Amino acid sequence: MLIELELIARNVLLSSAGPDLVTEVWACRTLAARTPGYRTRLVSALLRLERGTHEPAARLRLAEEAVANARQIDPVQDHHATDLLIWALHALQHNLFAADRAAEGLAARQEILARFHPGLHVARGCPVTVCYADKEPPPVAAWAETIAAP
Repeated sequence: MLIELELIARNVLLSSAGPDLVTEVWACRTLAARTPGYRTRLVSALLRLERGTHEPAARLRLAEEAVANARQIDPVQDHHATDLLIWALHALQHNLFAADRAAEGLAARQEILARFHPGLHVARGCPVTVCYADKEPPPVAAWAETIAAP
């Protein structure tokens, strides 16, 4: 049964029409369960779905799932692993602040500060970057200044 689901999921992702976002997330979840190489695409799809979701609780759940999966991506296998984690943490902290969970939002922000590097992934072919094309990268310099200020 699991092998059949994996075959269906692969066919969904490879179809010329391209799946809708919810179906893409399902397919990536199915494949990432046994094939870690699909986690990058799963995180990307989760972040795009989070951006298009209007319900705050659902957005928070999607961001949490994106962070959990981004943490499992091996940076040796995928050079975008840190960038994806930063984008996922950025979405998570935004949703945590919106849910009045400021302490957890600040913890996510602290992790972004610790992991951030100049030149955050901006390749135009990246679905996460395309999804966030209208967004500025996390304002890490401003956050660092507020933490350093007494």
